[in-house]
Amino acid sequence: MAHRKPSRYTLWLLAWLAGLTIWHLLAGQHAGIELYGDEAQYWTWSLQPDWGYYSKPPMVAWLIYLGTHLFGDREIGVRSAALLLYPLTAWVIFLLVRRLFQVQAEPANQPPERLGGISRLVRQLFQSTPPAEAMAFWAALLFATLPMTSLGAWLMTTDAPLLLFWALSLYFTVAALETGRWRDWLLLGVALGLGLLSKYSMAFYGLGLVVYVLLSRPRWRLFKDPKPYAAAALALLILIPNILWNAEHQFVSFQHTAEISELNRALFHPDALLEFFVGQFLVFGPITAASLLVLAVRPRGWFGDDRLRLLAVFTLAPLTAFLVLSLLSRAFANWAAFAYVAGAAFVAAGLLMKGRRAWLIAALTVNLALGVVVYNFHDITHLLDIQLTRKTDPYGRVTGFRALGIEVGKRLRERPDTRFLSDDRMLYALIRYYGRPYSKGGLYLNLGNRIDNHYALTADIRKQPKGSFLLVSQHLTDQQVKERFAEASPQPAIYLQLYPDFAPLYRVWLVRDYRQQ
Repeated sequence: MAHRKPSRYTLWLLAWLAGLTIWHLLAGQHAGIELYGDEAQYWTWSLQPDWGYYSKPPMVAWLIYLGTHLFGDREIGVRSAALLLYPLTAWVIFLLVRRLFQVQAEPANQPPERLGGISRLVRQLFQSTPPAEAMAFWAALLFATLPMTSLGAWLMTTDAPLLLFWALSLYFTVAALETGRWRDWLLLGVALGLGLLSKYSMAFYGLGLVVYVLLSRPRWRLFKDPKPYAAAALALLILIPNILWNAEHQFVSFQHTAEISELNRALFHPDALLEFFVGQFLVFGPITAASLLVLAVRPRGWFGDDRLRLLAVFTLAPLTAFLVLSLLSRAFANWAAFAYVAGAAFVAAGLLMKGRRAWLIAALTVNLALGVVVYNFHDITHLLDIQLTRKTDPYGRVTGFRALGIEVGKRLRERPDTRFLSDDRMLYALIRYYGRPYSKGGLYLNLGNRIDNHYALTADIRKQPKGSFLLVSQHLTDQQVKERFAEASPQPAIYLQLYPDFAPLYRVWLVRDYRQQ
């Protein structure tokens, strides 16, 4: 059987994805952005691969473990999975849209195309009714240039694997609806299960599928079909090891997930709703989000098309859920990021089918421009001779911890019998990373005696109270330290002049033998 040659759309998309990935990599190396607190925390988790952690399921730690073993434990190794997963997700979106909008091949007796290769491709990309592969190309390229993708490729977060498995779930859903085969439904179950091991918000996929079936009368038969239930059961089966881990640790992950939503707060927060709504224009891109809003308020243009309806439901259903959550409690702008897997496809397909090519081109242009700002912010401000402050530098929150960790590591190296100790989980994680290898074996000073983070669960000093420790803190006083240790000797503080308006001071003590509180 002859192999089908890759189409021009396929080759162009692969070239774009390769170019964007190389750009992300080189810009990241040039900028030298330090790990932020959550990334450092995930790195410490990866040192002991497990089926669960305090606030998240295990996939992010597994990926960091793999990345650091393949590429080393510098920042690029920690973030390597994110750098690769986002273009892979864009590729899955290409396959999804191509399959969803595929049409029969052109008749064999059609006159041969006389245009040259590039001219033919340009004409096909911009014609009013693009073929499935052209539509798939634009959808994947739109996702690959979204602001959330540009920034996400620089940061190792739980969204990186979540978006990939969400895209795979959409693809296998389309395949299962098309073929009805057990294989496709079971592959959907595998994608859902791996998504749940990435982030519990993968459960919102079930909401999208149920809403889609309810709005598509011919699909109602699926409620009586055992295959979707088998897919859900397989997903839960894959999640069982994490559930068992939680059962052994008082279900801390599920409790944390409920707590961060703050549903126990007073109801109705229009300011939080507005903040979440405006945040979507930053996450999805201003023109892309505006296009989505226009499409959403005009359902007559897409509701009758089952393909567009599927993409719209998997975009709008989770977005609506988070809008409601932001009104009743709170929701951070990136919490609904997975909605934009289908969202990129919905906007691209919707605009192209309506002949709104100019909007799509403008969205891509603006998104790429925002990417340039994200990746070259310090270069741009330097070129314009703008002096940054902590408030004006978007990377101010992740600046200075490399120097801090190196200094703490130096002091630990001078006292090989002393272990690192801190009372702040983020400070603990960042010094563990940047102070390595001397910060290895550090412990956490749990002042509240509560299990409210992973280090209180696994590295509490109460489990190993004896010995000498180098305590680093921004908040503790001499009196508080002396009350908790048999011996406490203040050491020279660590002072970092990071910006004209910001010079953090970290207090340091040499302490011995923790007194149980």
